[in-house]
This record gives sequence, C-alpha cells and structure tokens, in this order.
Amino acid sequence: MTLTQDYYIGVFECTQRQWELVMGNNPAWFIGDVRPVDQVSYDMIRGTSATAGGGWPEYGHAVDEDSFMGRIRAKTGLMFDLPTEAQWEYACRAGTTTALNSGKNLLVKTGEDANLNEVGRYDSNLNDGKGGYSEHTKVGSYLPNAWGLYDMHGNVEEWCLDIRGDDPKYHALRGGSYYDSAELCRSSPSNGCVSSGYNDYFGFRMVFTLP
Repeated sequence: MTLTQDYYIGVFECTQRQWELVMGNNPAWFIGDVRPVDQVSYDMIRGTSATAGGGWPEYGHAVDEDSFMGRIRAKTGLMFDLPTEAQWEYACRAGTTTALNSGKNLLVKTGEDANLNEVGRYDSNLNDGKGGYSEHTKVGSYLPNAWGLYDMHGNVEEWCLDIRGDDPKYHALRGGSYYDSAELCRSSPSNGCVSSGYNDYFGFRMVFTLP
C-alpha cells in the first residue's frame, strides 16, 4: 500500500441530505437525512462513459458531468472522488494494525462483539438503540477513530475506485455493513461488485487529493 499525495477524506459517509442537495433526489431505501445514502452504484457516483467515469484507471479522475462527482465538482470547484483502497484503509486504520481502528481486535468472528459494538453498526448490534433498527443508522452514532473519522466499520459498505480482479467493471467496496458479520467489518477485508450494482447496504465517502 503506497500513497504518493496528501488527501482529505470525509469524516462521515455521504448522507442522504448531501446527495439530495447535489442530485435533487434521494435513492435510499432506509430514509433519513443524516443516514448514509444507500442504493447508489459506482456508476451513479462517477458515471459510465468509457473515457470518463467508467474509465478508471486509464482516464484517472475524469468523471461524467451528470454524475454525483461531476455535479459536486461543478458546485464546489473541488476535485472530489472516491478513495482508492489504499487511501481508504490508511484513513480507516489511523495508525493502528489491529482488526479495528480503535486499537482493539475482534473477540469473535460472528455474533455480538463488544469491541466492534463501540465503533460500528453490524449484524449483531442492530437493536442497540442508536438510530434505526435492523438496518443502517445515522452517521456518527459510534466512536470515531484516532483521526476523527466515523463509521469506517459497518453501517454501509463504501465504494472505492479500485478494480477487483480482471473485470474493469468490478470495483471494490470496503468496511462492511449493517448486514455483515463482525469479521467482514474489520479494517482489512475487501468486497466487490459490478459498477452498476446497488443495494441498501452500499454507500460511499468522498475524498479530494491535494495538487
């Protein structure tokens, strides 16, 4: 894992209100202004053009103008994008080498884990009273890591730029979700899906890289 440029990453997963302010709609299944936006695909976030949003890594950070990233760039003048897996994991770990970014390890692989209960929503703490039940919850409901970043474990899986395997339409998702067991919400596991895929446990957070 090599990083060559400084970057900023979102403190929270992109919320439904943020998405709505940029796109004028809310695709989420589990509704709430300060919940993470769900039901969003890689294509919706970056676009599908082979020479722009669908052209990573050959076309770098180019995105379609009518995608979420295209519109938020037009509104802000900032080069927002999805993180690479290296950027995501570096930010998640915040200097730790343990399974969780709190500096603790899991106590179990499946079932309820007291250490994971502190930092994220997953399949065994859905009824802990922190927001919604049996689903994702409002961002920032659990403890942040040492760098002040929330929900890097669980809540919704987060799209990353990187391609997984040989299929250029298959992209990485990190962090696990409310739907996943404890072991899938560690700092290291990588999942993936076709770029057109979406689900009520897929979301994202933004980064922008300094010139």
